[in-house]
Amino acid sequence: MKLLTFAFALVFSCVSAAFAASGDAPSCSDPAMFPNRIPNYLIGSCKTANDVQLFRWPGGQQEVMGVRTEVVYKVPAAELGATPKYIASNYANAVRDIGGQLLDDPARSTLGDRLTARVEIENSEVWVHLTSDNAVIGGNWLTYKIIVVQKDAAAQVITAQKMLDALNTDGFMTLYLNFDTAKWAIKPADAGTVDQIAKLMLANPQLQLSVEGHTDNVGTAEANKTLSANRARAVMDAVVALGVPAGRLTSTGLGQASPIADNRTEAGRALNRRVELVRK
Repeated sequence: MKLLTFAFALVFSCVSAAFAASGDAPSCSDPAMFPNRIPNYLIGSCKTANDVQLFRWPGGQQEVMGVRTEVVYKVPAAELGATPKYIASNYANAVRDIGGQLLDDPARSTLGDRLTARVEIENSEVWVHLTSDNAVIGGNWLTYKIIVVQKDAAAQVITAQKMLDALNTDGFMTLYLNFDTAKWAIKPADAGTVDQIAKLMLANPQLQLSVEGHTDNVGTAEANKTLSANRARAVMDAVVALGVPAGRLTSTGLGQASPIADNRTEAGRALNRRVELVRK
């Protein structure tokens, strides 16, 4: 799926268009649709993943699947920051400037500290949410967070509920993660799927799973078994890192021994390169 290319600049009212960001977290940048930011704030962290985000606003809610970009801004001291209302109002103005729909308009709330919006850009639906994980200090936000989700109608993010339904019906769930060739490091784009596995297990404390890795038949059987074992272990370790007790998970690699499609075609090989969650 191709990310949107925004060919315009969004100008915040009362926000400087030029801002030195030398103290930003490595490899982080402003969301493409919000190139400017509140003065004195630097990027403390960022992440991007194919994910599911639940957007709520007064009178409604919607679950949106797609490319989720989250950027957290911070100031070193609260007195250098800005009020929630000031921050939210500036982002609301930016959304209005491109014809976006404010579902949760800060101007209509007492505190003016929350924003949820939907924007149509280049025939694609983009959702925006502004919030903070910190309390107001001295009237200002020490941090604030922007979440942008580009909706993908064909998104294949698997939710915890879908995993549970499959496990209850079939006893297993097949996942397709985007590992690099001969590698087992989990990519940021698959972090959302790993999060959903952890969510599934934390919500069902009696559930125990075997994480089983599979490959196509390219390469030797021995190498493929080792590769599949490493990939399964990587998924298991990532889920444990999110708070799931290690004793509830095992991992194993089956290599090329259990294909589910024809290895003579690329489409078939792609189906065989998989990780399965198997109920124990």
